[in-house]
Amino acid sequence: MRPLIILSVATGYGGAERSIEILLKHMPDDMNIHVYAHNALHIRELTAPGAMPKMGKLIRVPSPASAWGRRWASLRLWRDCLRNPHAHVIANTHTSALIAAITAKFLPSLGSRSFIYVRDFLWTDLDYIFRRLEGVRALLPSSAVANRLGYLSPYFLEPHGSVAVTVLPDMVVLPKSQSSYLGPFLHLATVNAWKGHIDLLMAMKALKEDGITLRTCSYGTISNVELGQKLRRFIAKLDIDQYYQLQGYIPDPASLLQSCTAVIITSRSHSGGPETFGRTVIEAWSHRKPIIAYKCGAVAELIEDGVDGLLVDEGDTTGLASAMKKLHESPETCRRLGEAGHQKVSRQFEAQVITQMFLETVS
Repeated sequence: MRPLIILSVATGYGGAERSIEILLKHMPDDMNIHVYAHNALHIRELTAPGAMPKMGKLIRVPSPASAWGRRWASLRLWRDCLRNPHAHVIANTHTSALIAAITAKFLPSLGSRSFIYVRDFLWTDLDYIFRRLEGVRALLPSSAVANRLGYLSPYFLEPHGSVAVTVLPDMVVLPKSQSSYLGPFLHLATVNAWKGHIDLLMAMKALKEDGITLRTCSYGTISNVELGQKLRRFIAKLDIDQYYQLQGYIPDPASLLQSCTAVIITSRSHSGGPETFGRTVIEAWSHRKPIIAYKCGAVAELIEDGVDGLLVDEGDTTGLASAMKKLHESPETCRRLGEAGHQKVSRQFEAQVITQMFLETVS
């Protein structure tokens, strides 16, 4: 099996990094893998016992936000590729793709042995990346990324494009613990412009006015501080702070997923959205929890309305409130939808299944 160099370099931490962590735990122990990382949370997970194959090696990258940090990583990658001439390179983030593109100036053949994993709609410098990495192949979490007109389409869609594309979905480890449906509704979302927090607040307001007192908790990094402050003022103005809580990032939401009633996804199609996969969906299903989600992006492709979740038209806060009321009043519906989701995730998104798909793709 070919050696593998994984560039998982970013200042932040999220689903992209989590997917690499899960993949590494399921790879053969005799596989020669070098992983480049910067984020402290990511490094903590990668250095935990059993986090990587026995032949795995972690390369800690200085701040990739600086030109000096990117040049350092590029020089180290160039040396690594020369020492491992048969290794494939996976660029797991936008910053990683830029590092690979810088390296290709001194190693023109790098593109033909590389894959870039485009996980969101926020990549820039695409002309530079694809020009430098000639022959690179693209990995996408879902077809939603390929279907975004004017994003990647100039590079791989016929008759103009030449980049080969493979859809490689996210994966999840199936927990063995039992689940209940006695907790609050759960909203796992970074506080930014497209995660739909205000929509959820409006739905909570409508439920309160109808005399329905259910609880909802949002957990996520407050990446937009101004928006976070605005949300807290809005919660107070709507007088729903007794029913809705806005919390910070939680590294492992497993205990929350285990006990919540259902998971809500209100991501929108603007400002960087919608979801290009929806890791939260398969994590919820792994705990046998139903999803209420806006019908847009990859989430709408994952969920079958009325079978393993409830889909609501994007921006329809009245419909969102109705869906929440339906699950609040019917634990049996929660179980039915959650069990169907669990069966789907077991067949299609279980970690070992996706790891094997990954290895076959990059071998």
